Amino acid sequence: MRLLVGAAAADDGRRISVHLADQDDMLLIAVLSHGSSEPEETILSALTAVPGTTSCGTDASEDGRRVWAVLSTARPRARTAPPA
Repeated sequence: MRLLVGAAAADDGRRISVHLADQDDMLLIAVLSHGSSEPEETILSALTAVPGTTSCGTDASEDGRRVWAVLSTARPRARTAPPA
């Protein structure tokens, strides 16, 4: 969430909008900057590094720049020690 909001705030828009949704038992987070900046592609590598990210993207429209990520809601598997 911090990465998405930080990217939108960096666009120097007057406000941002945060949208949350359930998509196929996954969490969709979309942030709209309401600014006129072009999409910043470097955010994508940071988002893909977040554990649980299944997809992400950025685009621009007349409403501003949108940055989004879909995150898995499955609990991470517990780590087990290898047999001795």
